[in-house]
Amino acid sequence: MLNYTYSFAQDIGSKTLEEIRLKQVENIKNPELWDMERMKGDIEPISEREPIRFGAFPVPHYNSLFGFNYRGGGEINNRMARSLPDYRITMKDKEIVFCSFHIGNSPFYKEEQRNTAFFTVITVIDTVDTNNFALGTSRIISRNHPDYGGEGSFITRDNKVEFVAFTTPDKGSFAIVNMRLFHLEYGNIILITPQKDGSFRSLQIKGSVPLADGSFDYIKTNVLQREEVIKFLTVEGVI
Repeated sequence: MLNYTYSFAQDIGSKTLEEIRLKQVENIKNPELWDMERMKGDIEPISEREPIRFGAFPVPHYNSLFGFNYRGGGEINNRMARSLPDYRITMKDKEIVFCSFHIGNSPFYKEEQRNTAFFTVITVIDTVDTNNFALGTSRIISRNHPDYGGEGSFITRDNKVEFVAFTTPDKGSFAIVNMRLFHLEYGNIILITPQKDGSFRSLQIKGSVPLADGSFDYIKTNVLQREEVIKFLTVEGVI
């Protein structure tokens, strides 16, 4: 099955985003509000696959932000497709992998934002990690609550597709893929094709990737059926 998690929402009431941000700045400076157990759980060995190391910082208890508790975002991917054949996607002679990040039911975002991915990356791979059959790594991160983000990578034979994405309730959503910046309001689905010459190509499109297992079907039967997408993923020069 696909890897995914999601959370539940509360009503932010009459609080403004400015009030929320100012309070969060103060909370971060107040050791009495720090969730030290959460910080200890975040300490882990360095992952060579993550583009940015996930560092363990003391963060305030999530419910210290006007009582709005938050229990995690959402992530869906098919990076285990080699060991779960039902989730393997091929197009002609290309093997396709993807990763989507969701806000979850955060009280700081509109309902339509909570029900679809704020970022999806789709790429082509030509190799596999033979130790554990994982085609890459990824994780959703809520430690910047009420801003949420994620990062990850996919491995190719001679290269690596690395991505970082984040969303905010007031400033929009952004992604960086191999140091190319994307403003996600102009398209929340980013397609990347590593080229045989070592370069990359990108295509930014719009879509509504849903939560849970529906995301796989949407990508396979909607996104990957679009003529421009098929051409982009299979054109001469792609690995």
